[in-house]
Amino acid sequence: MDKGLVFLGSGFELVMVCLGGSYFGSYIDKQMGWDNYATAAMVILLLIGWFIHLLYLLKRFDKTNADNPPKP
Repeated sequence: MDKGLVFLGSGFELVMVCLGGSYFGSYIDKQMGWDNYATAAMVILLLIGWFIHLLYLLKRFDKTNADNPPKP
């Protein structure tokens, strides 16, 4: 159950990454006078960072499962 909650939390992280990238990107767009270029760039860059974080998390859980196999 604990592992499921971690991945549920990563779903919330994804939502916050999208909202945060949108907010900060629109702030930069307003300051620089751009047409949503920074918003798109921020969301994409933060999504790439989130995906790398997700891969790291999956590798960590895979290593944990290899060290402690489930009991039948």
